[in-house]
Amino acid sequence: MASVNHSVVMSTTHDKLINSLTTLQGLSSWWTKETSGSTNVGDVIEFRFGGSGFDMKVLKSNENSVLWEVIAGPDEWIGTRVNFDIRNHEKGVILYFAHTGWEEESEFHHHCSMKWATFLLSLKDYLEKGAGKPYPDDG
Repeated sequence: MASVNHSVVMSTTHDKLINSLTTLQGLSSWWTKETSGSTNVGDVIEFRFGGSGFDMKVLKSNENSVLWEVIAGPDEWIGTRVNFDIRNHEKGVILYFAHTGWEEESEFHHHCSMKWATFLLSLKDYLEKGAGKPYPDDG
């Protein structure tokens, strides 16, 4: 199994980071403006990128961790999990990100790893500078 792993230190508060991961407004401010659904545990969030995209079921959401499972989208993503773990850091917070459960490394896997990095830096900009670069402004 393959995974995508990143960590990002951010000069922000724990609460602001959690809010950016657990509200539709927060998610649409750094990932894709086409975000809908519900962010409650057991519910589904829909993320669209110009018509295509994926649906994530919220498995866990608390002050230190958010976990989603992909239930609809590209075949390579179905059944994978996206995890955000948050810890305090001397400069604010550190986010440990993991997208796990990939069957194998592939060209698409590598593309997604790069896009996750791009969007995690968008999250950092959103929290530190007040504006991220969500899709379609990510390019």
